[in-house]
Amino acid sequence: MEKRIRLWQAGCAVFVLALLVGTAAANWTGRRNVESWELYFTQVGEALNGNDFAREGYFFYLLRLRLLEAGSLWLLSMTAFGAAGLWLSVCWLGFGCGVRISLGTLVFGWRGILYFFCSILPQALFYIPALFLLYGRGFQIYSFMRKQRDWGQYRRIRMAKDILILLFMLFCLLPGIICECYVNPLLLRAYF
Repeated sequence: MEKRIRLWQAGCAVFVLALLVGTAAANWTGRRNVESWELYFTQVGEALNGNDFAREGYFFYLLRLRLLEAGSLWLLSMTAFGAAGLWLSVCWLGFGCGVRISLGTLVFGWRGILYFFCSILPQALFYIPALFLLYGRGFQIYSFMRKQRDWGQYRRIRMAKDILILLFMLFCLLPGIICECYVNPLLLRAYF
């Protein structure tokens, strides 16, 4: 139990460190290009307010993108590189959040935090359980393989459970994709 708590504490520390690095990187590079970011956010606002925003095309784009990301992490977690891949994905999430917060606050001031929450919070409620499930499973596989080093034995013991975990993960991703495609534009439209 203590090992799991330490693992979650380490995961949170890595996320926060990557968040700080993303914030610093966006502030370092973004201050020189504030005008171009203002133009970008203005174009995003105009696209969301227009009637020609193709939600169906965007939905299938997000579906392809999220399934590719989740499937890659799921397959990678069954290899010896699984733990490194999962740590890198935690770093990438933290870095991305730091960049979004910083760019939002550079362009909109303190209202940029509201922009960040409108752009990421609805789908995060569904993506986070899927990612926690994937991380827990990946680290279980990693610890089992470190001790046993026998893929055949692992496959006999846990493959059915892994397929159920994949189906649950996909079940969590689909409402997140729907939120990202339909709810976020409404929130951002109200924001812009």
